[in-house]
Amino acid sequence: MNKKIIISFLTAGVLLLSACSKNTDIFVPDAGQLNGPDTTWQVTVTSTMPVSSLKTSLLIEPYLDSIEVNANTATLNTPLGVQVIFPPNSCVTAAGAPISGKIQVELLALKKKGDMVRMSKPTTTYDSLLVTAGEIFVRLKKDGLPVQLAPNARIYIKYADLPINTGMKLFFGDESNPQQFNWLPNQDLVNNVIGMGTQGYEISTNHLRWINIAYGFNTASTPTVQVVADLAPYFTNANTVAFTVLKDFRSLAGMHGDLSTKKFISPRLPVGKAITVVVISKQANDYYLGYESAVTLTPTNGTVNQVVSVRPVKKSLPEIIAYLSTL
Repeated sequence: MNKKIIISFLTAGVLLLSACSKNTDIFVPDAGQLNGPDTTWQVTVTSTMPVSSLKTSLLIEPYLDSIEVNANTATLNTPLGVQVIFPPNSCVTAAGAPISGKIQVELLALKKKGDMVRMSKPTTTYDSLLVTAGEIFVRLKKDGLPVQLAPNARIYIKYADLPINTGMKLFFGDESNPQQFNWLPNQDLVNNVIGMGTQGYEISTNHLRWINIAYGFNTASTPTVQVVADLAPYFTNANTVAFTVLKDFRSLAGMHGDLSTKKFISPRLPVGKAITVVVISKQANDYYLGYESAVTLTPTNGTVNQVVSVRPVKKSLPEIIAYLSTL
């Protein structure tokens, strides 16, 4: 009898160990737990930190083409709904020397909010919300070196987008702070003009790189609120980006990492709007994605914030990009 009892206990132990082994095989640790969570927020975010690698991995490759710059007008037609016209002798080197011959053109046209997330280009000017028809990027190179527009030269951009909004204005990208992109209002109404065509917008500009066709969201008579992402402590400004995406407008706001509270916080947004808080992180070699839908609410009890809890989970980079394409 004792032998039977002992054998029964041994058998049960083996089965228990086997079950534990199987559970261990499929157990996936939470983000940040593999080597102990890194909960450190950084005063200065550098290019060596995981968040910089994350942003690079999300980037969209530009459309590439070339033009011949000489005494004739050059026209670049693209499959992106963008046409760019270069007047004669319109390009110079960084030192101001005239250039002729073949010029390489890099071009992006961002219409989808998910693409704006991927390129870290929120639609805000000094933390005020913009509604955009699209964000356009134009860069010129010759033999790998940057090319500029000649003094007094302007390029002409035709951008297809419907319906047309006659209130659209021009904004230009301020890239001086790599952690907080900003759109600057057009101050030169002589050399930078936007017109309305039958199928979109017609722009005359002396600017290259980032150009935005947008109007400011009027919140003068509307209550506003700041959205705060409630996250586990190991999602920090060194490894994570966060955005508040508006559902019914082509608008999104970057959620800046606040060192004092260790939270990602949006600028002031109009209340009563459907939003999605999107959080993307890279920790070690793993990517994480979290998103949560909400409606912006009027602040209560003297606060100015609305807290939205987001719980990112491990995803592959293609899965994250596929989700962003749905925004």
